Formats: sequence, C-alpha cells, structure tokens
Amino acid sequence: MLVLVAMVLLGAGALLSPDGSDRPVAGGGHPSPSGGSGDPAVDEQLAIFDAERERYYELVAELEGNPAAPLVTLPGQYARLEDRAASVGTNEFSAQSVAQEAQRRREDLEQHVDAAADRAANSSGSLSEGLVDEAGDGLIDIRWDADAVCAQSEREGWTTSGCVLGADALTVHLQPEDSFTGEWDIQMTVQHELAHVYQRADRARFDDGSSEYDELLEQGLFQGSEELMADCYALTYYDEWTLETDSVEVGYGYVCDESERDAIRAWSASIDAPMPG
Repeated sequence: MLVLVAMVLLGAGALLSPDGSDRPVAGGGHPSPSGGSGDPAVDEQLAIFDAERERYYELVAELEGNPAAPLVTLPGQYARLEDRAASVGTNEFSAQSVAQEAQRRREDLEQHVDAAADRAANSSGSLSEGLVDEAGDGLIDIRWDADAVCAQSEREGWTTSGCVLGADALTVHLQPEDSFTGEWDIQMTVQHELAHVYQRADRARFDDGSSEYDELLEQGLFQGSEELMADCYALTYYDEWTLETDSVEVGYGYVCDESERDAIRAWSASIDAPMPG
C-alpha cells in the first residue's frame, strides 16, 4: 500500500490564555499621528506617514475576506508602527524612521496584491493549483517541490506529500500531481496544507501573537495537535469520515468527531477560511 502523509514545519508560537475576549485585534485602531508637532521637519515626515498609512489601509480593504491576508498585511506589526508614529514628539529622526517604514510596508503589501492578481488564473491548469488559487484568490502560492524542501518522513513506507514551511507560510509545497493516486488524495492533502496557512494567518491577526487555533488546542481538541487539526479541516471540508481509500492513506490517522468539526466550522467562519455548507 502506498501511504502518504501530509506534514508541515511551523515556527513555534506562545500559547496564551484560552479566554480571547480581551485580546487586542491588530490594526485599524490607532488615530493618525498628524496634527502639528510644532516642528515643520517632523510634521513633513508625519504627513508622509499619514499618506502611506492611508494607502496601506486601502490595500488592506482590497484583501478583506481573504483568509491569508494577515500574513501580508501584518496587522500586529503595523499597529506597533502606528504606536511609534503617535509618540515621535518633536524627534525628527523618529518621524523619518516611521515614515520610511510605512513606505516600505506599503510597497511590500502592493507587491503581494499585484502578485496575487497574477497568480489567481491557475496558470498550470492543475487541480492542486486551482484549489490553492481559489482558497487565497492568488495570495497563496503553490510549488511542486516537496521532495526538495519538505522534511521527509522517517516512518517506513510513508512519504511526505506536502508541507508549509515556517519561513514562508504563503507557499504550499507538494509532490508533483502524478505522484498522487488520484483527485481524492490531492484534495485532502491540499486542504490539510491550506489549514496550516490559515493557522499561521490566525496568529498574525493579534498584537500578542496568540490565536484562536491555539486556544482550541489548549482546550484539548484534536488531541492538542495542529497536524490533527489540519486533518480535521480537510475531513470537515469534504465531509469525509476516513483518511483512507483502497490504495492510499493520508494525514495522521485521527478522524475527528462531530464536536471537533463544529469547532472547525466556527474557527473557519471566524478567520474567513473557506468551508462548504
């Protein structure tokens, strides 16, 4: 039997309080720092910051509803930049620094938005790229290079069919499609890996580095495993109750129950991740 396992390498993150009611959502909550510092040179830099900030939020609005958006808008980091801008006082160097950083972040975000528009057309015409493009409207990339970049399974008879690397959560790496047995295992593997993209995007939403998915794991759902949670996302997405077919097995061997699927549906709705029905 050919056995495939979808793996992911994710950067470590702090697990915080399961009570998310008072967690600060990043971005959009800070007033403009302009208003007259009394120093023309400082005010000039703050005016540049204001213009860059306005364009940044215009781009953020273009990505509204995209589950991967926090990975490129980086709202937590931008909120800290806004805090810095609000406290520059009459320090011209600090004002220039925040203006330059705002320009860089706006340019980076524009590049991501432009690249997403180019990628959204499924240039390969493949099933896997179509799924990834649909999920992120082109914001998430896909490459068929899992053998070269993914950590390979040490379990005899198992191979790594895909991964999302901690250093680049916007790219899904897969085995070439002809190495899969058919549409079913391609679909299940892609949705598993997309779940890892959404997990990372979830964490990027908050100033404190926490996430809703961390809270679910802390509550003991999915046996506390982000991998089993990714399997559950794929199972829930396709309303499947098995990780096996006659010729292939995917994932990590745990089929989540209905209560866990309800948690997946609620989590998906919260982060704008696609979930049929």
